[in-house]
Amino acid sequence: MPADEREILERIRAGDINAVQALFEEHRTRIYRVCLLYTDSMDDAKDVLQETFLRAYKSVRHFRGDSSFTTWLTRIAINICLNLRRDRRSSETLETDRLDTTQFDLPQSSFADPEEALGVRELRERIRALVERLPPRERMAFVLKHFEQLKIREISVIMQISEGTVKSFLHRAVLTLRVELSRDAKVLR
Repeated sequence: MPADEREILERIRAGDINAVQALFEEHRTRIYRVCLLYTDSMDDAKDVLQETFLRAYKSVRHFRGDSSFTTWLTRIAINICLNLRRDRRSSETLETDRLDTTQFDLPQSSFADPEEALGVRELRERIRALVERLPPRERMAFVLKHFEQLKIREISVIMQISEGTVKSFLHRAVLTLRVELSRDAKVLR
């Protein structure tokens, strides 16, 4: 765990409310995106985000540092999302908001040629649409690896699956994207 993160955690344990805000600012974007993956609703993701930080604050004294703080926080968020999903399924009131994939932006490139820039933009949109259609667990693994830049080990802890299963989900996701993009390329020829 980085020294600055350790310091923030100690300040929180000592009751420093400003440290809580610093931790929130550092992790909120990543946690929000993870919540979007599981809830498919921006409103629910915001609610889960708040609940995640509230629970983390209440239980920060139990954080032992066996994993990174980001991994621990992400696991809390996923547990809340799974509980929300289970509660909704049991009451049959699932919300149908679509996942806002603009939160998972691909790296920007600058092109001198406007047509080339348009092509890249269209490809970016196509990849977003394809990622959204992946099965939920494959999508989660793919986004955590390729958009959030997490390591296989961290994804394994967050998703509570083996590293081999993470690799399998990633392989299937990449294969699916590759097949769909190659179909697009054949159609364009």
